[in-house]
Amino acid sequence: MSAFSPRQMFHLDEACKPIAEAFDSTPYLVGTAVSRQDYRDVDVRLMLDDETYAHLEAVAGSQLVAFLGLAIGEYLAQRTGMPIDFQIQQMTAANERHTGSRNPLGLRTLDNFRGDAAPVHAADEYDEGARHVDGSSQGA
Repeated sequence: MSAFSPRQMFHLDEACKPIAEAFDSTPYLVGTAVSRQDYRDVDVRLMLDDETYAHLEAVAGSQLVAFLGLAIGEYLAQRTGMPIDFQIQQMTAANERHTGSRNPLGLRTLDNFRGDAAPVHAADEYDEGARHVDGSSQGA
């Protein structure tokens, strides 16, 4: 369970959509903010497959890859108001060194943020045995 409100999670998820699109890879929420309220910063990681990471580093250089991580982190911090630590990582190295929870970002739709008192979808209204708020059956 994340330490964030649905509103914060919505903003973080939306801010990650152009990152996912630009790199054709999913950013992940990792670290202490995934499970604890007392996080220092919000760790977001973009784990690129080994070939893509090697190509990026060959074309841009390791310093530019590091700077790109800082710049994207600043973009996320400005969009979300959260203290973001963003890093671009090689997938194999990330998987070998880190085994904690990973929450994918940039994939959710508005349906993921409907809330716990949202009305039943039209397709669900015809489920036999469905109950209304007053306790009556659908077919009653």
